[in-house]
Amino acid sequence: MTVSTQGLQLSTGSRLVGEVVELLSSMRFAISLLTVICIASVIGTVVKQHEPFNNYVNQFGPFWADVFASASLFSVYSAWWFLLILAFLVISTSLCIIRNTPKIFADFKAYKENIREQSLKAFPNRAENTLGESPEVAANRIGQQLLGTGWKVKLQSRDAAGGTGWMVAAKKGAANKVGYLAAHSAIVLVCIGGLLDGDLIVRAQMWFNGKTPFTGGGLIADVPAQHRLSASNPTFRGNLLVTEGTTAGTAILAQPTGVLLQDLPFSVELKKFIVEYYDTGMPKLFASDIVIHDHETGEQKPARVEVNHPASHRGINIYQSSFDDGGSKVTLRAMPINGPSKTFDVAGVIGGSSALSNGDEKMTLEFTGLRVINVENFAATGNLDGADVRKVDLRQSIESRLGAGHKTTTERTLRNVGPSVTYKLRDAAGQAIEYHNYMLPVDLDGARVYLMGMRETPSEPFRYLRVPADAQDSLDDFVRLRTALAEPSLRELAVRRYAMSAVEESRPELAQALEVSAARALGLFAGAEVVEV
Repeated sequence: MTVSTQGLQLSTGSRLVGEVVELLSSMRFAISLLTVICIASVIGTVVKQHEPFNNYVNQFGPFWADVFASASLFSVYSAWWFLLILAFLVISTSLCIIRNTPKIFADFKAYKENIREQSLKAFPNRAENTLGESPEVAANRIGQQLLGTGWKVKLQSRDAAGGTGWMVAAKKGAANKVGYLAAHSAIVLVCIGGLLDGDLIVRAQMWFNGKTPFTGGGLIADVPAQHRLSASNPTFRGNLLVTEGTTAGTAILAQPTGVLLQDLPFSVELKKFIVEYYDTGMPKLFASDIVIHDHETGEQKPARVEVNHPASHRGINIYQSSFDDGGSKVTLRAMPINGPSKTFDVAGVIGGSSALSNGDEKMTLEFTGLRVINVENFAATGNLDGADVRKVDLRQSIESRLGAGHKTTTERTLRNVGPSVTYKLRDAAGQAIEYHNYMLPVDLDGARVYLMGMRETPSEPFRYLRVPADAQDSLDDFVRLRTALAEPSLRELAVRRYAMSAVEESRPELAQALEVSAARALGLFAGAEVVEV
């Protein structure tokens, strides 16, 4: 079979139609579309999909966030241009299969035994020899040898001027050409799956059935019907949020301008969420014990969902994609770092928020996460510079996967450092600063410290402040020190006592000079004086 980059050649019809069909069925067009699909898939892998738009603004800035949003890069797999390219790739690859399938099946039957002798002599790879036996005997012998090695053979006798001659035609591996059809058929199948899985059916219902994304708030039961998809929807991909001891039967489908609600033919009840750990503290199992309540039959079907082990009911697969705190009640104690303010408690639940005020300044405290167990690497060569202790080390990641089999990577000393809480402080303008604080002191560089992380955008790693713990593993000594530093009279008293202990009473002029320099240094350390550059 001869492989060509050209497409189908129509002998009838208009010239424009013929050129369009030739382009769509050509190999060059299919390869170009496949290249664009690969690039788009890389973008969809690198850029987090279906995140809140504020996260993209924090990561890329307002200008580029709008540019990327207009190109639908934040929802690549459901973008109209991505689905259009998939559709054209299905058409192009299908036409390639149609164009080459007859040739492949024709090659199954053809031995090309009718080729002329002069044509054989024109082949660049050829050999000639004179045999001391009759043509018929030689042809049968060669044919048997070829048959013995797995070739299919066909003998043809020819009448020539010098007598009767024989053409030995053999072929092998013709079935390998089925791989061409299988590969191209697989591309078509994958693209059709991408179309079905890429919100094409959902978009069709939005176009023809008047379904629109929901942008409001409130209870799911109160959402109108124009924002809901039927339980008979053949394909969708959504999130079902279920907490322990509760039941949910409506999936949420994220859309660029809101959400659609997908009513399920069953409800999922989460009995228990299970996390098992290794001796080192690393998690080894995440599992959800669920009960599926069928709306039609009333059947109650228990099942367990694990990572990469979904449950299935009525043709719908239930995966465990992620987990988070399901609404634990927490009480945070705000301790002043700057100034003599008093401590105060703030109560809330994970996923909720509380209002804070400091005079005219209004802020919102958002409780975003609670992790009971945190396993970190405390090896001697670990990352102890105050940056995010969970930061990914690119070099270590590469060396752990490449190189010789005997090659070892950096030593790892894993330790559970206890629970941590994550929250955001959002001002009236909507700008938020995220905090990640560990609730127990951690041994670092021979000292016990509290790690308090902060970052301004989700794309940044947390920057950690190390606050020393006192003898009772509390922050009381540090808070008292900060409070004293913020009080001018206490700073003055500390400076005076320092000068009295450092200088003899007989040298008052030296004590006065020392008080001035010490007061200056202590004021700078407390942040009470401004350094002019």
